[in-house]
Amino acid sequence: MGTETSDPGRKRHELDTLRRSEMRIRASLAVAAGLLTAVGTASACTKCHRNPCVAAAPRPAYQCVTEQVPYTVYKKQWRTEYDTVSHTVMARVPVTNYVDRQRVVCKTVFDDVEVPVQRVVCKPIHETDYVTQNYTVCKPVQTTQQVTSYCMQPSTQYVTVSAGRKCGLHHKPSCGECKVVAQTCFTPVPVVKDVVVTQMVQETQTRQVPVTRTRYVQEVVNEVRHVRQPRQVQEVVNERVPVVTWTCEPRTVTKQVPRRVCEQVAVTKYRNVKRMVPVTYAAAPVEYAAPVQYVAPSMQAAPSGQAVPSTQAVPSKQI
Repeated sequence: MGTETSDPGRKRHELDTLRRSEMRIRASLAVAAGLLTAVGTASACTKCHRNPCVAAAPRPAYQCVTEQVPYTVYKKQWRTEYDTVSHTVMARVPVTNYVDRQRVVCKTVFDDVEVPVQRVVCKPIHETDYVTQNYTVCKPVQTTQQVTSYCMQPSTQYVTVSAGRKCGLHHKPSCGECKVVAQTCFTPVPVVKDVVVTQMVQETQTRQVPVTRTRYVQEVVNEVRHVRQPRQVQEVVNERVPVVTWTCEPRTVTKQVPRRVCEQVAVTKYRNVKRMVPVTYAAAPVEYAAPVQYVAPSMQAAPSGQAVPSTQAVPSKQI
């Protein structure tokens, strides 16, 4: 089944084969009907010597068919119904009453009491002494010193210089002309200056430095401490004590009581029934039988005691 669905070419081929077979059957039936018609019209019947034949039709063929015939059967069926039943019962109900009672209880009371206490403490005593300490101090000392320095002092002198050309062979002036020129010279001259020089000189000095020493001395201190002391005190307490008593009161109780009920239920069943049904043959298709003229026997020509078979049979339910 799955192969036919998944292969459309194969399914198409099978449909074509079925159509061809059906066309062949229809063609053969049409040819057979034409031959029968031709034979009937050509000559009369051999039994009644009439055309058309008025002899009795052959009995139709029958086949055995099994049918499902329904019939109704009644059977018993039980079901459960619930009836509401109310009845009165006596129920015990607790009643609580409160009774006042007195009882003595012990209560703890705390009292604050002052208690003198002596304790020894160590008290520090600070003593300061002065100690001589030597320390070095650097003091600046200024001295004056004479420093000799040289200064370049300018002086002007007049010098005679030849103004002519010199001979190239003897290197002497050719014309013997001279010229006086002023020449400035710098001569070092010593100068004495006073310079103040500052020097740091160490000096030892004395000072008094305080030195503190601490010593501890025991001392007795009187204190007052607050102490809480408990004590028991009797006290009368009023309390309400519950007392439970039981009484009976009527109550209505509703219950659902089950009850079984039997009823008749109709059940439809089927049984197999065999009967004989005439066999009917399918007529030739109209498109193939149309050109052939077929004359059916008349109802008046048939004898009164015989029935003409019907071309259509009532379909029956087959299994």
